[in-house]
Amino acid sequence: MPSFRAGVAIQRSRSGVPPEAVLNAARTAVATLCPVEDAFVDVAALARTGLPRVTVRFVVKSSNDLNEDAEAWQIGKALAAAVGNVADWKDLRVFRRSTGRWVLLEDQG
Repeated sequence: MPSFRAGVAIQRSRSGVPPEAVLNAARTAVATLCPVEDAFVDVAALARTGLPRVTVRFVVKSSNDLNEDAEAWQIGKALAAAVGNVADWKDLRVFRRSTGRWVLLEDQG
């Protein structure tokens, strides 16, 4: 099964929302659609952009690259929508694991 990861930069959590709820919202949204491999907050992004990134790594059922990538984008959008309920975010990115590295996918629309 192909491996992907999707994530967003977190600008701020909503009033009264604890920071861990942001990661939980992202993980739960993805887990309802496919198996989750990992979920984490990328604090190294703080040094690059000034914002932490919530990232969820997941797998989709094998079919063909085009369909797999489209499904990954749909999952990424579900992640972003769920995070949007508890935090302000920007910069949704979806990556595909290919020959040992993460390749940024173009937005599928």
